Amino acid sequence: MKNNKYLLDKKNYIHTYLSYMLGNKFTVAYNDYQFFSAKKLPLDNNPYSFKESPNKLEFSTLEYLHKGKKRIADFKQFMENTGTTALLIIKNDTILYENYFNGHKRETPQKLFSITKSFISALVGIAIDDGYIKSVDDFVSSYIPEIKLRNIRIKHLLQMDAGIKFKEGHFPWRDEAKVYLYPNARELALTVVEDTNDTFFHYNDYHLLILGLILERTTGKSVTDFFYEKIWSQLGMEFPGFMILDSEKYSFEKIESGLVMTAIDLAKFGSLYLKNGEWEGKRIISQDWIKESVSPNNVPSNSDHFRYYQKHPWGKMWFNQNKAYYKYLWWGHLNNKTNNDYFALGALGQVLYVSPENNTLAIRLGRKWGVMDWWATILYKLINSSA
Repeated sequence: MKNNKYLLDKKNYIHTYLSYMLGNKFTVAYNDYQFFSAKKLPLDNNPYSFKESPNKLEFSTLEYLHKGKKRIADFKQFMENTGTTALLIIKNDTILYENYFNGHKRETPQKLFSITKSFISALVGIAIDDGYIKSVDDFVSSYIPEIKLRNIRIKHLLQMDAGIKFKEGHFPWRDEAKVYLYPNARELALTVVEDTNDTFFHYNDYHLLILGLILERTTGKSVTDFFYEKIWSQLGMEFPGFMILDSEKYSFEKIESGLVMTAIDLAKFGSLYLKNGEWEGKRIISQDWIKESVSPNNVPSNSDHFRYYQKHPWGKMWFNQNKAYYKYLWWGHLNNKTNNDYFALGALGQVLYVSPENNTLAIRLGRKWGVMDWWATILYKLINSSA
């Protein structure tokens, strides 16, 4: 019976794959949440509002790097041409800059892609604080005994260095395509195996499927319900959001990429981290977890750990500077010996950038990457030009 079910799911997968890829010309679409089933996250009847600065920032030009060369562009034209849909800069809980492009407005929701992962990092920390999960040092198999990963700990999933076998690519037999479009993600997660090589940083979404199973089993709730209770309902969201599912039948959250919300409400999550996990006098996430999850402490710093990306242009640029790191589903950057910024990064250049040193956050959402170099670098410059 199990085999028959698996064959049926594979048939459904091929149908889903062809429908999505043909409909989107074999690319990932910024608004593809309309293609999937989803659970709605309601707005708050008494939403939180950031203060508005009487002296808003204005930018006339922007200096950026393209293929390693400095260029200067008209600011607004650059944002339009790069497919940017939202750009926000908020300091001390005060909006310094908020603008929308390419037909988007404040109320327009957008898929966050892998920014979703950083929300899951917060949920894991909350689950540990609440006693559902004992420690990041626990073996995955102690929570999912039927899984084939015997030597992998939860922290390896958070750091994406579990040594899980994963092949990128949009062909239907590739793991990247399967994670994105397979209609039964729970079943897919249980097929994951360790690579024959030693462990190293390899960014892949199987880590998130397994974390989703652990959260579901330990809390006794769906990831959406746990997320709503612990984070979404606490931050005074102004507009409704959505959590995309693998399928209506199996209703397992796509926690690797499936959160849909507005930029202004995403800013509240960034502000929560700037406030070290406290919101309106209430503790949402422990300060210890935030410090542990975004700091460079105990992160492998040798270049060999990041060797998988040494042939990628962005990998060379990012990891070879000896200031970049990846920790608990957040990207980080050492500004100097005592200060670090960190950011959540999603496909097509979705970025939530957090600068504790400046008590500032910046958000860029868009329809496409639009630039060769990282949006995080551009946001860093905009934040520091306004400091």
